[in-house]
Parts: sequence; C-alpha cells; structure tokens
Amino acid sequence: MKKVGASFALLVALVAVVALLQPAPTIADRLRPKGYKQTVQKLQKFYVEFEAEVSREFRRWKHEGVMSPRFREIIASSRIGTHERAPELRELPTAREGAFCGICRGFGGSVLELRRGGASREEMYNTTVELCTLLNVQEEHICRGLIELNIDPLLYIVDNRPQLSSGSLCAVVFQSDACILDDPVFSDWAVDIDPNGTPVTASKSGTPQRGPNDLKIVQLTDLHYDPNYRTGYNADCGAPACCRESQGIPEDPAAAAGHWGDYRACDTPWNAVEDLIDRVVEDHSDADFVYHTGDIIDHGIWETSIGYNVRSIAQVIDKLREAFPDTPVYNILGNHEAHPTNVYALGDIGRNDFSTNWLYHLSADLWSHWLPRATAQTIRLGGYYTALVRPGFRVVALNNNDCYTFNWWILYQPDALVTQLQWLHDVLLQAERAGEKVHILAHLPISSDCFSVWQREYRRILERFRDTVSGQFHGHTHKDEFNVFYGAEQPEFAVGVAWNGGSGTAHTNVNPNYVVYYVNPETYEVTDFESYAYNLTEANLTPDERPDWFRMYSFPEEFGVSDLSPAGMDELIQRLATPIGREDLRRYWEFKVKLADASLANGCSDTCLLNHLCEIVTNESGDDRKCQELSDMFE
Repeated sequence: MKKVGASFALLVALVAVVALLQPAPTIADRLRPKGYKQTVQKLQKFYVEFEAEVSREFRRWKHEGVMSPRFREIIASSRIGTHERAPELRELPTAREGAFCGICRGFGGSVLELRRGGASREEMYNTTVELCTLLNVQEEHICRGLIELNIDPLLYIVDNRPQLSSGSLCAVVFQSDACILDDPVFSDWAVDIDPNGTPVTASKSGTPQRGPNDLKIVQLTDLHYDPNYRTGYNADCGAPACCRESQGIPEDPAAAAGHWGDYRACDTPWNAVEDLIDRVVEDHSDADFVYHTGDIIDHGIWETSIGYNVRSIAQVIDKLREAFPDTPVYNILGNHEAHPTNVYALGDIGRNDFSTNWLYHLSADLWSHWLPRATAQTIRLGGYYTALVRPGFRVVALNNNDCYTFNWWILYQPDALVTQLQWLHDVLLQAERAGEKVHILAHLPISSDCFSVWQREYRRILERFRDTVSGQFHGHTHKDEFNVFYGAEQPEFAVGVAWNGGSGTAHTNVNPNYVVYYVNPETYEVTDFESYAYNLTEANLTPDERPDWFRMYSFPEEFGVSDLSPAGMDELIQRLATPIGREDLRRYWEFKVKLADASLANGCSDTCLLNHLCEIVTNESGDDRKCQELSDMFE
C-alpha cells in the first residue's frame, strides 16, 4: 500500500507542476507564462522520477505477464483526451507540454529499455500496440496500422544509436521548452555561411504597390485527395481521416459526409480536387506560373503504401499537367507523400527498404513536364531543385519535410540535415553573384513543426541572403496566414516574409481555398495577395451544382498596408497588437480559417487572437522575444 500511495503522490505532483504551465487568461500559448523556466526546471526532476517509476512497473509487467494495479493507475492517469489526437503538437496548449513530455519520457524510456534488453520485433510490436491503445493515442486498429508501418525504421534507429535516450527522443518529437534537448549530437552542426554579408541595421523595405505589369502566380497546396472518400459516410469517426468507405454510413444524418468535403477530419473527394483546379484554369488563365506546395496524400496515415501513394500522386499531377500544359508548375513534396507518412530517410542508412528514392524518382519523372532537365539530379537525390524561371528570377524548391519533428531519421543522424541547407546556401550565393532574385518554396513553414536546429540554420541563411530572397511560400498548416522573420541578433528588424497558401482540403474546420499573388517583374516581391474560397456548408446544400468560389479578400485592401515588404508587414503587426487594431486582428483570424462556419461558430477570444498574432512572428522554437514584445502591447 505504501508503494501505491507513493506512485499516486508522484502522479499528483506531476499534474500539479504541469498545471503551473497553464497560461494566465490574457497570455497566448506561444508566450511562456511567468515562472515558466523555473517550472520547467522542476519538471526535469519529475520526468526522471516518473520514468523510473514507469520503468519498474513496466519490467514487472513484462516479467509477470500481468499489469499491477499500480501500473494500471499510472496508465489511467496518463491517458490523453480523445480531443487531443487530432491537433498538431503545435496546437496543443502550453499547459499540456509538460504532461506530453512526461508521458513520452516515462513510457518511451521503458520501450527503449525493452528493446535493448533483447526483445524481438514481435514483442515490441505487441507491447507498443497495447500501450498505444491503453494510453488512448488512437483506436486499436489505427495503433496497429501506424506501428506496423513505422516499427522497422524505429527499431533500426534504436539498435544503431545506442546512446539515444528517451529524453532526446521526446525532446525532438515534442520540441517544447518543457522537453529539454541537451545532447550536442543534435545541435553541434551548422551551415558554412559566406562571410561577405552586411549586418542587419534596418527592416527590409520593398515595392510599394501592385502595378499593371506584375506577374501573376497561383499557389495550390494541401489538396489531400482521398480516393476512399464517400459522400454520406461517417464524418465523425474519431480517426485521423473520416468520411471513408470503410467507416460506414452513420445512424445520425448530421454525421454524414458532404458531397464537396466536410469540416470535420475528412479530406478531399476527387470531384472537389477537379473543381478547384478547373476553377483556377477558368478564372486565372493568365497566370504566369503555378506553385504547388505539397501534401497530395490523405490523412489515412495508418494504411498507406508505396503503391497507394503513387496512384494518388500520379492522378493529381496528371490533372495538373492536363490543366497547365503550357504554364510552368513548380511542385514540391509534402510530408504526407512519404511512406510511412513523414518519414524521409537521412544520412547513410544502408538499407534500401528504408529509402525514399522511390518517391524522388517518381517526382523527377512526373515533374519533368515543366522543369529543365538539369533539375532531375537533385530531385532524384533528395526531392529538391532550383530552376531559372526567367533571366534574373529563380525558384528554389525545398524538400524541408526532412526537418519535420516526426521524421524519425532525425534521431539517427541529425547532422545529415545540413546537406540540403548547405545546398540552399550555395544556390543563393550563386544567385546573389548573378544578380538574381529568388522565391523559396517549402512545404513546412519554418516555424511549424521543423526541428529547432534546422530553424536556427535556415534563419541564418535567410538573414545572410535577405536581399536576394524576394519571397517565401509555404503550406502544411491549412491556414491562410503569413510569417515575418526578424534578425536573430537584431529582432527589432524584419528581414523576410513567408506566405501560406492555405489548403484545398477542408480538414479541419476550414474552407477550401487557393491563393493568387501579384509579383513585381523587377524586384519579384509580392505586391498583392488574393485568396479565393467557397463556403462548404452552402456548397454541400447543392451537390449537383459546382461550388460558388469568391474572392475572399485582397491583403492590401483589407488591411490598408502600403506594401507587403518585411518593413510594411512589421508595421501592420505593430498595429494589430494595439487596441486600435483589434478588429483588424480579428478579421485576420477569420480569414486565416477562411471564413469557415465551423471555426467562426467556435469564435476566438482575445487570448486566442494574441496567440495567432504571436504565431506570425515566431520563427524558431524557444525564441519568444517578439511574442513577448507584442504581448506587452496587447491590452
């Protein structure tokens, strides 16, 4: 009884410390609450104690074959809420950072110990499936699918990285200040930066307004085509992807999937993919270029295969080739294109069955319709490339899915991330010397789910080549948003802007959209940003009619900014942080969720608005200086 009481006390204490991370009512999740650092230091001790407690009970379970009441108590106290399954980790509240890190450390440490004690693949599979189910990570059949797809690369990494600790593993995956990464293997690498750059002494200014000769660029992103989508099937299934044939027709008609998509955790039916692309062709036939920034594959992450992914990718690219035979389309990969999802091989693995080459070779072949032949070399190497669009203007297309914190191969050889970043640096250096301006395409926004050391190095590159990089274009979040980059050592100065194209999918609680940019033909800076969408509720009321697309807004018109340069956007951000800009900030959030009925019904409090404002200026995990500055202005 004494030991049971000690276990319970430990859990109560852990919960109490975690509760200290709960932000005050006016503080955003991006902003760390008062005393956060001290609380995090206390958490480190609890993690060690909790991990030791779980380890003792875990070993006893494996030895005796039966879970003790104490172990079941620990599991019950660690179960995550069903509502916490769907959000990206970045969307979970600060108050849960410590809890998730503790759960990972406790149970992850025991699983590592089990393998290093000689457990077979079968035992590892059965154990992790049981824990996944008991901890409510997903339903059992999804746990089985996810673990079956991911277990072999994970075991390879564990077997070949004997120094990998549960602390480092959890710190990489959860990437919050509550989960400290103190292993220099993960951080002691850097890009070799050309030393001839100039110091940052002012925010970067730019082209003041849209002109009659501006180039027109359309961005499509995150189509998430689901070949298993069926109108009328269950949209409220609790899985990462619903509205699918295997999930049946629900008893409640309100849970039935709509014809054009669904606000719940559902991806895009083919009729909606076709309509979006056809609308772009019909309404923007004068587009000079198209940026397609990844995530063709759906969210059925527990049952992908190479063949399945190839079929969906080829179907969408064939549609784009049919729609834009003579208009250059610059494609990049999303994290969902890989199999398993998110897993892009890094470093010298020596196992062909873990290679991502199948995807790189497929991409080189499918994208070749629009690209110079020379791009095939780096696409086949790593899924990235550069192309001279016209004299003086270059596109750099990254595959930054390698930096996604759910890419397990970061745990194996983190310094292998330097390869593509060094290539990016060298391309920008050549562009600078040639007097070219550059647009960078990347699926993951730099501030969103990218490994922190990668973020650090990208910021160094961007700051060095801020005069060469005229625009950045991202996807992944499904939100119509933007990010402003600031100097690492001079955070008062804005050095770059990145635009997010939103998503073709309505997953989750957003309307489908695409974006049109107007770009100055000399500086190649964005002068206007227009977003087009349709209301999904209304579209599903008339399944026999095509959706009613409309221009949702023009950024300069809506927010009254003189230009969209880093300096101009920084001025806007400063205004949005003051009471006089509160209604504009609320309007920004409404456009961010693309006026989706499901999101508008939930609303966004002042705390919520401050969080969204902080997301604009946060570019590196742990660097909340700009967020703090805005919070001090926010009343």
